Amino acid sequence: MIVYSTREKVDDSKFVWLGPPEAMGGQVLEGNPRLYGRIDYNNGGVTAGIFKATKGKIRVTFPFSEHATILEGKVTITDESGQSHTFKEGDSYFIRQGQVVIWEVKGKEVIKSFYNVVE
Repeated sequence: MIVYSTREKVDDSKFVWLGPPEAMGGQVLEGNPRLYGRIDYNNGGVTAGIFKATKGKIRVTFPFSEHATILEGKVTITDESGQSHTFKEGDSYFIRQGQVVIWEVKGKEVIKSFYNVVE
């Protein structure tokens, strides 16, 4: 069992750089965001783990459906209709594969646990 908790600082020592945001379907709109991740499970189109993004603003077309929970920091997500929400520690969200959103980290970084499914 792997526990993801907002009550303990995330150990990011095993994170790997995921490359530029463009490699994950993103387009940088502001700043110089860096993306990191740790995969804890990957099988049959399902992936789970932890993701970290540093300060910046990215437009991204999600290559998978994702349920995520913010573990540290804050992120503002704006969908194609203009609906915007700032997620903080303990908040969760769901985004469908193919949905386009603006992902904006205003603080130093945001860390989330995720569960992705490629449909």
